[in-house]
Amino acid sequence: MSEEFFWWNDEQKAVYKEVRQFVEENFEEAEEYFWNKKFPWPLVKKVAQKGYFGVGVPKEYGGLELGATGSCIVAAQLGRLYAVGHVFTVSMLAGLEQILRFGTEEQKKMWLPKIASGEELGALCITEPFAGSDAANVFTSAIKDGDEWVLNGKKRFITGAGVSDRYFIYAKTSDDKAIRKQYGHITAFMVEKGRQGFSLEKINPLIGFDNVPNGYIDFDHVRIPDFNRIGAVGNGWNVMMAGLNFERLIGAAVFSGLFEDVINLLFHFTKRRVQFNRTTNQLPGVQDGIAEIITKSKVSRLYSYYCAKLLDDGKEPMVEASIAKLINTEYARDIGLNAIQILGGDGLTKFLPAERILREAKIGEIVAGTNEIQKMIIFRFSAMLPFYNKHMRLRWNDKVNAPIISSKESQFKGLDLTEENVLKVISHDYKVNPGLYMTPDEVREDIGGSRSDLRKIFEQLEEQGLIVIHRDRSGKTALVKATYDGLQKAFPKEYYQWFPDWYENADKF
Repeated sequence: MSEEFFWWNDEQKAVYKEVRQFVEENFEEAEEYFWNKKFPWPLVKKVAQKGYFGVGVPKEYGGLELGATGSCIVAAQLGRLYAVGHVFTVSMLAGLEQILRFGTEEQKKMWLPKIASGEELGALCITEPFAGSDAANVFTSAIKDGDEWVLNGKKRFITGAGVSDRYFIYAKTSDDKAIRKQYGHITAFMVEKGRQGFSLEKINPLIGFDNVPNGYIDFDHVRIPDFNRIGAVGNGWNVMMAGLNFERLIGAAVFSGLFEDVINLLFHFTKRRVQFNRTTNQLPGVQDGIAEIITKSKVSRLYSYYCAKLLDDGKEPMVEASIAKLINTEYARDIGLNAIQILGGDGLTKFLPAERILREAKIGEIVAGTNEIQKMIIFRFSAMLPFYNKHMRLRWNDKVNAPIISSKESQFKGLDLTEENVLKVISHDYKVNPGLYMTPDEVREDIGGSRSDLRKIFEQLEEQGLIVIHRDRSGKTALVKATYDGLQKAFPKEYYQWFPDWYENADKF
């Protein structure tokens, strides 16, 4: 069965076959670099010669122009070559999307051919000692001095630190509180290695990334020309956000190729491991575990390429990119844990790559925005979508003697706008939605009247202790609910009672 998707174009399908063959031919070499803990420069140069670094670069700048889909295809396969996949993805993320969307034509001609050729690697620099998940809290500063900018500060957790020649950074260009409140205090820059005052401070030994350099960089009065500024002054936050959708997607895709290798390993291993006088692939628990891994592998892959298609269609899939990053890294963790359990004691050794994917997954859950941040993005942006915020009312239906979703008008519609009738509306809602408050607009929808008149009645009912008002941060009435005294005043207690037909009268009290 082909692992291509039907919406891929012919060029994307061709690069998929080609890069898979490339990975198969260079798999053993990549493993040697992994075991020797050496950065795979010769293998990276092979990738550059194949033109894969230009997969997302337009053809006019020397690239293959295969979009986010092509970038995912290549990232997923090169991820099987361990360090190569990580430096490939980061090098693309270090300016590609940002320059395409915010760079001048002169900047595109300067840097896009370099990205496409792979003649130099790139690194993305967001995290600082002060700024992690709080990406806006940038302390690294850039001060304009004539036609130049002077950079001071530090960046850390930089994948490709030292081996990269260009560093895409975000620096603070204003301390004005009003500007900062509007996220207008950050500007994006490209900084080349070799500039005076720009140095490598530390290399981090991480839980994973065994032969991938990750480190700190330091800016000590580093001068760069204004030409190296990407986008307008103060527009760095928008540049960052535009790049993050692409970054999260590609960072997620790099794991999916590893899933394929883990599945192959498990089939190979369990056909040859004998316990209780049978091969372990006959054990139901092992079969269940492998089936779960296959399922997660296919789901993560499908969602990644769906998100890539949205990007290629010119959309801004903020929620989808966060979901892709979330599920791919969490699935990688789950697959690693499950694979180790299936392999038993052998899974604990470094001679099999199952433990490797588990360590990589933990890094994946933190970089490019922690998974907690992804969940926050998914919730907040989804909460703004009309799709999830359709007007819905539950109303009591006497025919079925139960609350149901209904578009019918309230039974109180047309009554005079009095305290008594407003209290009845709010108290009736207890019968329908006992645990919920009502919005003022829902009360108005049920009985009519003006907002100002209703607000006065709410306040009067509150003073009498008949309703509770929940106010927003500005002090405005946001929600209302009847108190127990209000319920008793509005209707007799029998009004609120409800019992199923099968319930015995003798048991009521």
